[in-house]
Amino acid sequence: MRKFIIDFEYNEASGRSSIVVDFNDDSMTNVEINEAVRSGEILEEVIAQTAVIFGEDVAQQVRDGRLAAICLDHHPELKESDAGILLNQEAVRKQEVKQ
Repeated sequence: MRKFIIDFEYNEASGRSSIVVDFNDDSMTNVEINEAVRSGEILEEVIAQTAVIFGEDVAQQVRDGRLAAICLDHHPELKESDAGILLNQEAVRKQEVKQ
């Protein structure tokens, strides 16, 4: 069973708004969930549900990238900070440099 928790969040300190998403699917492994996040599959479902919950205007802002969609990716402790995986913008790859 797929379960989405979709929350509209406004940060008073930074003035930024975002859609925070927690996703769980008991039929998928963590690797499969991560791939669904990267492929954009989850984003399309989130946008559809965002339109139902918050209206088409908010959903369009997520589509356009004006409103960030952040997936907690099984890390609910990230909800208390500005971390998470940004769903609707190009991901930046980090490399570890060993010295």
